Amino acid sequence: MINICNYRDIPNEMKDIVLEQLLQIGFCTEQETMKKEMEKSQAGTLPQYLFVFRDDKLIGYMFLIAEKDNCCKVFPWWAVHNSDELPLEIAIKLLEYGIQLSSKYNYSNLANILKLQLEEQKNGIGRRPENLCR
Repeated sequence: MINICNYRDIPNEMKDIVLEQLLQIGFCTEQETMKKEMEKSQAGTLPQYLFVFRDDKLIGYMFLIAEKDNCCKVFPWWAVHNSDELPLEIAIKLLEYGIQLSSKYNYSNLANILKLQLEEQKNGIGRRPENLCR
């Protein structure tokens, strides 16, 4: 079963485990600094940190940071995700979720970038072959 979960909704006792799994799938940054930054996430605005689980195993992520004037030093980009490493069906769900949140919180430039990335994914641009996806 696939589940997309917001960092804010992860029980506190599980957050370190999730961040450890994030390192295992190749997202490398200093864990304690990353956790402090993620703890700043609030409902109704960016940043938002999304995680994709297959059963209890982390397979994907999407960090919606901000538009240009709101970027932070720890995560110096508007958004980052690994949808290109996920099966297409899951990648589409993750990107659509990101578009929905960005639009809901009035980050239209970010939503438009994610829409372009969604179209690229649907067209196979920059994707791993399905048999090599997580």
